[in-house]
Amino acid sequence: MLCLAATAADGNAAGAEAKAGPQAEKRDGQQNWQRERQQGRPPADARGGSGAKPGNRNPQEKRRRAGGGAGAGPGAGGKPRSGGQPGGRPPMFVGVDPVREGPLTRTEPVIGRVVPTRKGVVAARVSGAVVGIDAAVGQHVKKGQILARQDTSLAEARLAFETAELKLAEQELKRFEALRTNRSAAFARSRYDTAVHRLARAEANVRLVRLAIEGAVVVAPYDGVVVRKATELGAYLKDGATVVELVNDTDVEIEADVPADRLSGLRPGRAITFKVRDGGVPRRARVRAVLPMQNALTRTQAVRFIPFGAVPAVRLSINQAVTVDVPLGATRTAVSVHKDAIVNRGAQRLVFLVKGGRAVPRPVRLGDAIGSRFVVLDGVAPGDIAVVRGNERLRPGQAVRHRPLMGAAAHRRPGNRDPGNRGPAEQSPAN
Repeated sequence: MLCLAATAADGNAAGAEAKAGPQAEKRDGQQNWQRERQQGRPPADARGGSGAKPGNRNPQEKRRRAGGGAGAGPGAGGKPRSGGQPGGRPPMFVGVDPVREGPLTRTEPVIGRVVPTRKGVVAARVSGAVVGIDAAVGQHVKKGQILARQDTSLAEARLAFETAELKLAEQELKRFEALRTNRSAAFARSRYDTAVHRLARAEANVRLVRLAIEGAVVVAPYDGVVVRKATELGAYLKDGATVVELVNDTDVEIEADVPADRLSGLRPGRAITFKVRDGGVPRRARVRAVLPMQNALTRTQAVRFIPFGAVPAVRLSINQAVTVDVPLGATRTAVSVHKDAIVNRGAQRLVFLVKGGRAVPRPVRLGDAIGSRFVVLDGVAPGDIAVVRGNERLRPGQAVRHRPLMGAAAHRRPGNRDPGNRGPAEQSPAN
């Protein structure tokens, strides 16, 4: 009985100690953690050390308990994640542009301006008071549209007088013609000639008065915009006085003062490109004429260009500044890459190509810079895919992903996720 009681007591004590052991260990750990924190030491839970606050698990422990195991890598069981590489680094997202072979022309930018083909004042053709004006500054008018009207009461009265004189001259001439036909003694050659002259003068006077009445209505000689109004209702205008100033804003040309030593590439009919200086898209034009006058101070000559195509939705403003790409020589065929594809590594110039989903560096030998591209003399071939965005951080052999050929995704910063791999909730409205 004594042995059984002692054994039972020892068992109860051992059980109580087993239950109290984890609680005591947890309590001691909490005290140690608070003591280290008060002494200013960094918490050990960030690195998973023995002084970690009880109840917190380090990242390795959390991954292990989630099912990856203590030695789990980027994926379950230590396997690399989908789309990654053995080291666990995902492919880098880059922008690309193809190596091209085609005609290239070396150009130099020259500042030009938009000039109208038709601009001037619309004047009154006769003298008279203004009884109506149908034009306002900024108004678009069509050819033949009425701009102003002048008083014609005096001209109409004169027309009635001249019409009566014309009828009298016609009757007198008919009488003399009858006398000549009948060979009457009353016929006089001199009086007959005077009657013929009087009829011709009466006809001319009637015509002049009618032209004066027609000229009292001022119309637009061509399509354009009224930029200035020089008269008002009730004003008296003499013939030749300005009524409005009109500018044709649809038929425009580009004029640029080109240095005399840059005219060799400009011949009538040659195509060039130009763009508005506030960031407009490039447009094409052709050389119409090289004016044979040189500025003695600037040593430049004016060149006129005619834009191609129809009138754009946003019309060019008169005297608006544009940048004209003046060709400096003949067009030649060459292999070229975009300027952003060039990476300087010391004295060497490289281009990263995409080969089999990986970045492959290629040393290149460059020629002239033409526009936004470099002529490549050696190192790449037409059709190669060159990296132009994110190539500064690439390493040889690094896995890459890209969107085709300088689209909107090619301008994203390196490391941005491919929109094609996003979930439905992450897709932008544009996609």
